[in-house]
Amino acid sequence: MKRLFFVIITSILLFSHPLDGQQTDPAFLNYINHPWVDSVMNTLSLDEKIAQTIWIAAYSNKGPDHEMEMAENIKKYGVGGLLFFQGTAEKQIELINYYQSISKVPLIFTIDAEWGVGMRLSDVINMPYQMTLGAISNDSLIYRMGQVIADQCKAIGVQFNFAPVADINNNPSNPVINYRSFGENRENTAKKAAMYAKGMQSHGVLASAKHFPGHGDTNTDSHLDLPVIRHSKERLDSLELYPFKYLIKEGVGAIMTAHLNLPSLDSTTGLPSTLSKPIISGLLKNELGFKGIIVTDAMNMQGVTKYFKKGEAEARALLAGNDVVEYDTDVEGTIRETKKLIENNELTIEDIDAKCRKILALKYWSGLASFKPLDKTDATNRINNNNTKALINELYANALTVLNNDNKIIPIRNNSKVAVVSVNKNRTGVFDKRLGDYMHVDSYSVNTSSSESINALLDALAKNRYDVVIAGVFGLDQRPEKNYNINNQLIDFLNRLIKNNNTIVTWYGNPYSINKVNVLEEAEGLILAYQDNVYVEDMAAQLIFGAIGAKGSLPVTINNKYPYGYGIITPGNLRVRYGYPENVGVNSKSLEARIDSLVNLGLTKKAFPGCEVMIAKDGMVIFNKTYGYHEYDDRIAVKEDDLYDLASVTKVTSTLPCLMKLDSENLFSLDKKVGDYVLYFDGSDVGDLYMKDLLTHQAGLAAWIPFWQSTVNKKGELKKSVFRTERQGTFSIPVAENLYMNKKHIRKMFKQIKQTELTEHGKYVYSDLGLILSKYAVEDITGENIEKYVDSVIYKPLGINDIVFNPLNKYPLNRIVPTEMDNDFRKQQIHGTVHDETAAMFGGIAGHAGLFSTANDLMKLMEMYRRMGSYGGEQIIDADVMKRYTTTQFPENGNRRALGFDKPLLDNASYPKESAYPCQAVSQESFGHSGFTGTFVWVDPTYGISYVFLCNRVYPTRDNNLLSQLNIRTEILQSVYESMIDKKENLLF
Repeated sequence: MKRLFFVIITSILLFSHPLDGQQTDPAFLNYINHPWVDSVMNTLSLDEKIAQTIWIAAYSNKGPDHEMEMAENIKKYGVGGLLFFQGTAEKQIELINYYQSISKVPLIFTIDAEWGVGMRLSDVINMPYQMTLGAISNDSLIYRMGQVIADQCKAIGVQFNFAPVADINNNPSNPVINYRSFGENRENTAKKAAMYAKGMQSHGVLASAKHFPGHGDTNTDSHLDLPVIRHSKERLDSLELYPFKYLIKEGVGAIMTAHLNLPSLDSTTGLPSTLSKPIISGLLKNELGFKGIIVTDAMNMQGVTKYFKKGEAEARALLAGNDVVEYDTDVEGTIRETKKLIENNELTIEDIDAKCRKILALKYWSGLASFKPLDKTDATNRINNNNTKALINELYANALTVLNNDNKIIPIRNNSKVAVVSVNKNRTGVFDKRLGDYMHVDSYSVNTSSSESINALLDALAKNRYDVVIAGVFGLDQRPEKNYNINNQLIDFLNRLIKNNNTIVTWYGNPYSINKVNVLEEAEGLILAYQDNVYVEDMAAQLIFGAIGAKGSLPVTINNKYPYGYGIITPGNLRVRYGYPENVGVNSKSLEARIDSLVNLGLTKKAFPGCEVMIAKDGMVIFNKTYGYHEYDDRIAVKEDDLYDLASVTKVTSTLPCLMKLDSENLFSLDKKVGDYVLYFDGSDVGDLYMKDLLTHQAGLAAWIPFWQSTVNKKGELKKSVFRTERQGTFSIPVAENLYMNKKHIRKMFKQIKQTELTEHGKYVYSDLGLILSKYAVEDITGENIEKYVDSVIYKPLGINDIVFNPLNKYPLNRIVPTEMDNDFRKQQIHGTVHDETAAMFGGIAGHAGLFSTANDLMKLMEMYRRMGSYGGEQIIDADVMKRYTTTQFPENGNRRALGFDKPLLDNASYPKESAYPCQAVSQESFGHSGFTGTFVWVDPTYGISYVFLCNRVYPTRDNNLLSQLNIRTEILQSVYESMIDKKENLLF
């Protein structure tokens, strides 16, 4: 019986028609007979009631004369509403407050904001076009977008948005709808339009589906002429009308009528559907049962004005059944002509009353009965908030559509030699920058109108023999009448590029335009990005490297190879992603305010001259900010590509990942002894120490040995037998600028370690010596120096290019942040060479110190750790090995340490906030390390957090320990957890 019930229910769900079910009426209709509506109706004359149906065009960028004209229409005629076009947010708010203050009846304010209010306001960011949204499979994103657009509207005083477009674009040459449509499929269009509308209306802004009865299949722009659509009524009913019927069922508040001529619905010659009683009253109101507001398309368009004089067309639109005539250019004429229709008994006062009541009910629903002036302060920033930007990222990420992926060229493989070419873009931008965040890429740009530019580029690509050439094609146009800005020069260039290189093309343009360039079908990789802006550039770059996967599918048919619904899925979450805190449920305002406050405290107190903070949550970098300067002279500002001396963070950045890699391959064992790997120590007390004890700092080794002190004579001068100011003979180890050590002295340093007196075994004593020895274990096992080994097996697979020993061999000095003024040993400012004296004596390459890094590359390593050894589609370190090395080994000894990694205090959560380490909120599964120069890294797999802090607190002296005293590094980490807890929605209201 239960099985039969399940089958019946399933059948109902599968075979029920999407238009079946009870119709939802717009919520504002509940206020048609509200006392406030009654009270206003009682104060209005017939002229004023007619005027409520008239909404005029307003601008916030046209100056005093236009503003006076608007004020006159409001005061003299009592128009019902204003439709705002171009301007700015703050000026529009100022004008709305003024216009509302002089109006007898509260004004309704509308906007044509299909892709958000940025479509009209120059200082507001745009949402994607509807064609782009048509590629998205997750319709809940469209609903969220509707909510955010509603919040944008409310922030600028708008109660009614003339969106969404519900037209099915089944004509690639359509000059007026095209990319404004969700696409060619009726179900996809209907569902997405409904989600958009419901999202807006859930946040108190009325939606208007347009352009009834369907503007998708025309070659004529109704702004310029009257399009004629000759389809049968049956065809219109099954296709063009489908989304409107769906939206009516789902409770859309308004429908905008189009300036079209449809002989199958009204045979009157030259009559726009806007003015057709059979279409508006007969079809829309009576047959389809729509009860909401019916509003005309702009009445200044030539699709209607070409055939009717001012005032007459608007009056006839009201007669046809429209409730509102918008963009009326002759208010007095419309009132006059409407009254003539009443006098001639073609239109009744009751008809006008019904329209007026409906409009007033909408005003009450919108809260206009108790309007309060809007605050214009910082309106632009409030609208362009990170919640909106995060959503825009998600929309583009979900829309990106991969059309070609031969040999799975996307995502890019590790160790590929990559060039990126910006086509018809004069300078490198977000696309190049983001690609470079994942891997070193060589950037080029080309102007396809210049044969010299083309030849120079193609020669460079051939000479360098790249594995992959990534071409971003910019400067395209969305409009078919402009041929999408595609010319023969662009086509010829792409032919030469694609036929001679393994190419991934990112096409920043209209999907239809791909059909204009046949060679695109031959590209190994082809990504349709739909639009050209910084958001989609960023997401496309992240897709190419597998940070996000391709999920989009074509909303329209391009050709036989690329039909509607086509799209290749590619893997995502392979590498770190970049986005906004809101993308992962973190409050950006809270996070940034907390971090800024802590860092600025450090800068003010001179705990450090500058720093960089980078935070990732769930694999996404959500915070990356630089502060201050290299030095206290405020001369060189800290930049994102600056390299910092990592000090002891080297332990977990070089030596430890090598050991874990070797352990993963069964080439290294924690249960073996030092002497098993470093033969010099075999048979000594140090040689008998277990590697596991070394890595947990309980082997009994001394904390450190000040090797350099034994090289200084009684006068405080460096011994000439050990150091020289020039490289010569055995004096070949660079220690600092113009200072070279005798390589024979290394043996004496080893002897000092070998003869060091061991302390109590099992007692935790943090020691550099264990990792110094571990570096030599790596080299003994691999037969190569650790610098080359770690680069080949760890850094290159991660796309790391900027973690290096001895950075002066590769980078200019101004990219390297200075450390201490060493007055004791090297007698100079340490800049570009390692701060740690022992690491310097090992030539800058040691197991415990020596590395320099940017925050971005260090984050890749931390993310690989958080993912338990996996990154870029490879398991670089075995997950079980990662788990073992990041687990506390000897809690019974009171030792919190994991293998090489630092850990929270045992029972950390039980400590008061000021005593917990690294901070109270971390999980016991978290791990990391700190560095003497002020660096700090921490990873928390439980909460998905990876954290990098880089600074040079030892500049100009190591005696400055304010960084630790103020707990700045750890308090920043705590703030991440608190911002997760305090994740109030960052919306506008």
